[in-house]
Formats: sequence, structure tokens, C-alpha cells
Amino acid sequence: MAMKNDSAQHEPKKEIIRSVRYTPEEDMVLDAKCAICGLPKSVLIHDTSLGYAPPQLMTDGQEEALKSLSAARSELIGIRNALNARKQEQRKRLFKNDQFMLAWMDGVNALIREWKNIQDYFTGIRR
Repeated sequence: MAMKNDSAQHEPKKEIIRSVRYTPEEDMVLDAKCAICGLPKSVLIHDTSLGYAPPQLMTDGQEEALKSLSAARSELIGIRNALNARKQEQRKRLFKNDQFMLAWMDGVNALIREWKNIQDYFTGIRR
């Protein structure tokens, strides 16, 4: 006996079909919204009719900002790792103040975490 796909067994079959009519101007608006979020018309109409807000694609400026943010985060991680690889005495000589060094390291770690959260938000990763 052939096994059915598990997802097909649990997903309800979509049987109801609705037709919608648009003016040419409304269709142009729909095309523009589809281009903004990168979805086909049928998916956009389906999702918005059920109250879902479709995600918008990043603009070129947002994408460039995200790349810059990722690069800055990588450099900061490299600096942090280089400092962590040094002996405690070498770090003390670089910073000349223990409290400042600890505060700086805590600040760097917090900044790295926050940049990761921002990056995850823009790339659609939710934790």
C-alpha cells in the first residue's frame, strides 16, 4: 500500500473558489503591491483577504545598509576575538583601566547581539 505524504494528510483541501473583478486601474494597483512584496497576485489576494500583512521586499538602500551592518558586526567580532586571545596582562596594558576594559567588552558584546537582532529582523529570522 502506498504511503501518502504526511503534509497532504494534515493540510485541509482547498475546495472553495472565489472570483474577483477589477478595473484596469485597480489591477495596476494590485500589480504594484505584488511587486513591493514579491508575491503572486493569487497569494497576495488570499493572504490579505484573511487579514495577513504581506512582508515588503527590502529596497536597494536597505539591502546596502544591511550589508554594511553585517560587515561592521564582523569587524567588531574580529576585534573582540583578537582581544580575547590576548593574555589578561596584555589587555590591561592596552586599556590601562580594568573597569573601562570590562565596560568596553560588555558594550561590544551587547552591540554585537543587537546588530544580530537587527540583521535577523530584516532577513526575516524571528527568534
